[in-house]
Amino acid sequence: MELKVTRWNRPEPPTQSELVRALEAEGLAAYIEDDEPNHSYEAHTHPNDEVLVAVLGEITMGVGDQKWVLKPGDRLDLPANTLHWAETPSTGPIRLLGASLGDEYDPTRADRSEATRAHP
Repeated sequence: MELKVTRWNRPEPPTQSELVRALEAEGLAAYIEDDEPNHSYEAHTHPNDEVLVAVLGEITMGVGDQKWVLKPGDRLDLPANTLHWAETPSTGPIRLLGASLGDEYDPTRADRSEATRAHP
């Protein structure tokens, strides 16, 4: 996987179901990640390739000297072990769909459990 941002290219915003179906068509299991306003994630990595898709609100994601504001439907592909950070703005709640390439359902991972699994 290469580091890539794909922007939503339709005039109407996507539905969560539409985004989940798109990820499932790629063989990915989507998990809901909800965030509050004014939240930040310090620079960190994940051991697997990650896909993040904005569903609601906006989130700023950064890698090195690059940063992107993801809006509903925008997608960020993060290769495994890529050091990245995130910040949410002060306005409204944020919802992302997250998926890891090669990940199976793992009940021991708090942010990726059956309780947070997204369904169309």
